[in-house]
Amino acid sequence: MARLIFLALAVLGIVQKPWLVNDHLDADGHERVQQHAEQLIEGMARLLQEMEESSQEQSGVALGALLFTALKQWQLWALVELLVLIFGLCRWLRKRSHEMGSSSEQGSSTRKEEDDDDDADEDSDADDSWDLGRVWADSTQWPAPYMADKCKVVEELVDDLLGACRGLSRNCLSNPRLQPAIGVGCLYEGWSAREDNVLYRLLVPLRPPPGHAFHPELGAEGETPARKPGLRVELECACARERLVGDMLCFLHHPEDELRRRQEPSLLRTLCSGSYLNVEKTTPWFQALVKAAWQLLPQSRHCRLTVLPSRRSCKIKLASASESTLSIEFTFGVQIDDSDSFLSLE
Repeated sequence: MARLIFLALAVLGIVQKPWLVNDHLDADGHERVQQHAEQLIEGMARLLQEMEESSQEQSGVALGALLFTALKQWQLWALVELLVLIFGLCRWLRKRSHEMGSSSEQGSSTRKEEDDDDDADEDSDADDSWDLGRVWADSTQWPAPYMADKCKVVEELVDDLLGACRGLSRNCLSNPRLQPAIGVGCLYEGWSAREDNVLYRLLVPLRPPPGHAFHPELGAEGETPARKPGLRVELECACARERLVGDMLCFLHHPEDELRRRQEPSLLRTLCSGSYLNVEKTTPWFQALVKAAWQLLPQSRHCRLTVLPSRRSCKIKLASASESTLSIEFTFGVQIDDSDSFLSLE
């Protein structure tokens, strides 16, 4: 009897709480299970009622026989109903498992395709990075590949500009002397390697004015603290020039009061910090000189020059009436002894 009641309760539990078996039982299956449950409940109620009536009218032996007969009928009926329910659930679970397997395979294939796409994108990005690096490496040559004509135009324009600068500073004997520029390289500004985004870099060698001497210092390795490369400036005797040309006084052999009255201060007092040329002081001087010199060139009637903010180099941008642009950066340098090497003063 206990086993029969347990089976009946199990069936009722599955019917009343189908989510314990599977959360996705369809509506038709739920209705059929509910009907079976109602039939089981009605049958159990009739059985209990018959047992109660028999207990009042018959003896204990008759009651046992009745219970045994009812138990046999109830077990057979409950077993059939339970087998039908289990068969239906197994069939539904097998179908559900098949559907989930198909969706899982589809999801796996989709993820695989996405991973392949990601790998392809990464390879594409790597190729793009490599291409940009190759363009950057090639573009640092002078003249840059595929831009030889444009580099030649830049060189001619810079020669005219520096020539005008030298003409303006000719009468000032205490300023550095500007030498012809040397092409250093071309750099692409921004993310695109377009012609309008090219920055043309040139080195402008400086020579000392009369009465001065330049001594490039490359810095010594192993010193603590490490000494940075620099350009040391010294005064030298200019008495011979004073006698022969007569356009200046020797800074070393004339009193300070006379020098202040009769000529401009030396380079040590204008563009130097201590005994070394100060690039951050030299840059504004050169920027002002470039602005004034540009007005003397015929190109100024067709192009607009803009000096871009910079502390240690002179960057200019030329814009024509058609809005085409040209960017140039000047850095300062000094020749090392009599060699072909130059010390950059960036």
